[in-house]
Amino acid sequence: MIIQAGFDFEILARPLIIQHNMLMPSLVLICLDADMQLSDVDVVPGDFAGCLVPFQDAVLAGLDPDDTKYFAIAHPGSFGASCGYPDPVLDEAHDLESKAAERGMQLIGHFAIDETGYMSARARSYFDQYPRHADLPRTMFHWSHSKHGRCG
Repeated sequence: MIIQAGFDFEILARPLIIQHNMLMPSLVLICLDADMQLSDVDVVPGDFAGCLVPFQDAVLAGLDPDDTKYFAIAHPGSFGASCGYPDPVLDEAHDLESKAAERGMQLIGHFAIDETGYMSARARSYFDQYPRHADLPRTMFHWSHSKHGRCG
C-alpha cells in the first residue's frame, strides 16, 4: 500500500483510536519506507493522556532504520493551538521530529482524532500538492503508471 496523503494516516489510525464509539488512550505509530509504502502500523505500549514525552523513546525504538524513512503519529483528542492556545503536544512532536531526523527519519503526519473527526498538524491532503513535501517521492506518478491504475 502506497501512502499518498495525510488522510491515509487518519484512515489507518482511526480504528485503533476509536473502538465501539469510545476513544481509546492509544498512540498510533505508522511507518513508511523510502518509497512511501506502508511498512508498519502499531499501537505504542502505554496509555496516551495528552503528552508525548513518556512515549518518545518507544516511538524512536519503533522506527526500524531498515524499513522506515517516513512516519506519522496519531492519538485521541484535539490540538488546543487551533483555538489560539499553546499546545504542549505540538511542541513535543517537534522535539520527536528533531530526534527522528537525527536518525534519518522524517515525521510527515501528526493527527488528533476524536468521535467527531480529526485535526492534523501536518498535510491532510495529497503530499504531491504541498510544496513543503517536495522532497517526498511522487506517489501520483507511481499510481498513474501502475497496472492497477488502468482498466482492461
